[in-house]
Amino acid sequence: MEKTFKRAKEIEIFDGNGNKWKGQKGLVNEANELDRFAIVGVGYKIAQHDEVYDIVDKALNDLQIVYKTNTIEMNDGARLRIDLKFPEIVHTIAEEEIQLWASFDNSYNGSTGLRLEINAFVERTETNVYCSEVISDQMNKCYRRHTKGLEIGMLEGVINEGVIIFQKEIGKEFKQLAETPITEMGAKTFIQELIDNKSRKTARKYMDMISEALDGASGRLTTAWALYSLVSSILTREVASVDLRKNNARELLNKIKKHSF
Repeated sequence: MEKTFKRAKEIEIFDGNGNKWKGQKGLVNEANELDRFAIVGVGYKIAQHDEVYDIVDKALNDLQIVYKTNTIEMNDGARLRIDLKFPEIVHTIAEEEIQLWASFDNSYNGSTGLRLEINAFVERTETNVYCSEVISDQMNKCYRRHTKGLEIGMLEGVINEGVIIFQKEIGKEFKQLAETPITEMGAKTFIQELIDNKSRKTARKYMDMISEALDGASGRLTTAWALYSLVSSILTREVASVDLRKNNARELLNKIKKHSF
């Protein structure tokens, strides 16, 4: 991987009378101070995008893992996301290949701390979504705020641990779902009960979409994995917010695992 990103630097902030603001500082583009990112507390510590990027690159090269990367700059360069997929690290569950997936987030504008998540996804070609993020209870997640104790070098260890969790635990969890038989009527009853359950956090409109999709899945819903796979595909396609999508998927996964079909 090789790319150039905006770098942030700190500046002092003054009011209209020339008095310095206490307890706060500004973050601006190192190459152009007029390109302003955010006002933050004095304890805020910058994690430079290029340094995060280089550490991720080094960790993957040290592990000798084949990967594909998609780097996304948001908010005019103030936020960075690195999406990684690993085509050679897979589990085959019910004839579907589940790949290792990772995402890294960093920002200069307070929209996120330094965040790493390692989970899984399934390539989709038969639907209008390119993939389905399949969220696992075993997900490896690390979040660090931009405080003075921030050490971006911790990413290396977390990446290695996430690969091990994927190989040992995530595949086991989904295999158990694939070995849990269900009936179409049982699946429809289960979803309808969730629709009627007001304590459910997943929005009604997504539940209605899942219910409608069950009607078109005749003959294919024979296991709990098939049901969860269908649920994940719909959420990936319909829910724009990454965090909301994951929270919804995790809620429904837990309910599927606990339900007696």
